[in-house]
Amino acid sequence: MITFKIKKNILQILLTALLFGLILPEVITSQEINDSAVSFKIPGLKSERLFFETEYPEQSDAVIRDHLTDLFPIISEKEIQKIIDTKEIIPLTNINQDTAIAGEELKKYKVTFEVPENFLADTAKILWVLNIPEFNSRIYQLYNGKEIYIDTWPNVIGTIKDKTYTGNFSAYKIRNWPFYKDPEPNKAHLPPVKPGPGNPLGLFVVHYDENSLRYFHGTNKPNLLGNKMRNLSHGCVRNDNDNIEKMKQFIIKRVVKSADLSDWLGSKKTLIYNFEEQDKFPVQIIYKTYDVNTDESGNYIILFDDIYKYGKGAVINTEHNDEGLITLASRDNIISEYREKFGKDIPDEALNLMVDYVLTNGKEYEKYYIEDLKAKFMVRN
Repeated sequence: MITFKIKKNILQILLTALLFGLILPEVITSQEINDSAVSFKIPGLKSERLFFETEYPEQSDAVIRDHLTDLFPIISEKEIQKIIDTKEIIPLTNINQDTAIAGEELKKYKVTFEVPENFLADTAKILWVLNIPEFNSRIYQLYNGKEIYIDTWPNVIGTIKDKTYTGNFSAYKIRNWPFYKDPEPNKAHLPPVKPGPGNPLGLFVVHYDENSLRYFHGTNKPNLLGNKMRNLSHGCVRNDNDNIEKMKQFIIKRVVKSADLSDWLGSKKTLIYNFEEQDKFPVQIIYKTYDVNTDESGNYIILFDDIYKYGKGAVINTEHNDEGLITLASRDNIISEYREKFGKDIPDEALNLMVDYVLTNGKEYEKYYIEDLKAKFMVRN
């Protein structure tokens, strides 16, 4: 027997979707899903089937999208599409009281869709991980002892002169519509740049390092995020403005529970809030010149430029950097990570050849897929 319940947090966030004044779905509720429900490929993660009623089923994708982005603003486009793909439309026949006399029958539809339970949690905690030479950060949700991957965002990071530092930090403060003071000594006499679209910090700031002027923020030069090499800042971590706006909404709606910051949404005021302990979330910044990972095309190895020249003996500022989070590309490091993630599917001798080839001939920021390397070296499973 299917039971129904109304999720309180959904009611508080967005339960009525309006689109062009036409879609008037009922309150979005949920059906409990048993242990065999779709888990979106995360072991032990259940999902719930939400639903609403509408007269315009052709616009249901937009209703689902609006609901998801309001519920969990940093949700990725890929995850939104996965959820939309679970949609089912069930015809319902109701008589409209206003047209019953004329004998006109108005069709209604029940639209259901599955949402992983982590997106429905009342409070959301995240881990924000930046790899400096990759120029990308990854966001994970910390849920029931799991690190659930959410999305990857492009970033601009510090130059070799004004480095971005490695370390394990906690986000502790946010600023809305910030002023900006140029850190260059020869510009100290200049007045602060006023808030607005032309401000180098963009429209929102997340502070994570209390010992240096390093934080996540938006940008007034979004075109730089399309560059291959993005070591261009004074040490801060620049984000796409759309992404930092998503993070602002997410923090206000889902992370901060010590105060009601809803008046920040859409605000053009300069506002500052220092997190209470319960609001803080972890930030990890690493310096790693390779990655062993997987995507839709398979397992791969990728190299990144040693932009701060640590592999060539450049001095590491140990006052600000955690040396344990600096990892350079080497045969041993890559093979060790490969074995940890993918096991012993490839003999040691063959894997050594493949890794040596990538280290010697590989181009930085290009993926070298394991299956292609196996074919090149005629490695059989």
